[in-house]
Amino acid sequence: RLQVVDTTRQASIGAVAGLGDLAHASVVYSRDGRYAYVFGRDGGLTKVDLLRLRIERRVIQSGNSIGGAISQDGRLIAVSNYEPGGVKVFAADTLELLADIPAGSGDSQRRSKVVGLVDAPGDRFVFSLYDAGEIWVADMRDPRRPQVRKFTNVGKQPYDGTVTPDGRYYIAGLFGEDGLALLDLWQTEKG
Repeated sequence: RLQVVDTTRQASIGAVAGLGDLAHASVVYSRDGRYAYVFGRDGGLTKVDLLRLRIERRVIQSGNSIGGAISQDGRLIAVSNYEPGGVKVFAADTLELLADIPAGSGDSQRRSKVVGLVDAPGDRFVFSLYDAGEIWVADMRDPRRPQVRKFTNVGKQPYDGTVTPDGRYYIAGLFGEDGLALLDLWQTEKG
């Protein structure tokens, strides 16, 4: 369940059930704060109306998802998936599937788990391929035809990712070694 709390009064406003497996779930919010988008471990993406305390729409979009992001303009929702590995992008208002980006590396048919998904300036989403040791930048200016730039050999098992407040750097912690991967989003040609 999702619980809405009035932090001023320190009291529950209400709860919304029916969100699936919420183990290690995460949430992002619409720009106006009215809607919560819940990413569940069962592959569910749920849009919750926080004013009416009800589910607006729910889709099972994969076998296992680990999180997601909302675009800076609030019109796109991207979900990072463990199974099958990849990213799916939805319209925030309807949850219509706009793009499916499979996370395969090189000539391999094996897909990688996708983690560390963040939104970045310029209608982009940035994410890490855990099994492949790569970072991808998806340009979503045309959400039905994303342009993906791939950066390889970034380190062993890139995991949690973040973007700096100015939108310049994407940083991924490396689960498989003691270090970080840093990508300059303003100068991607430098790798």
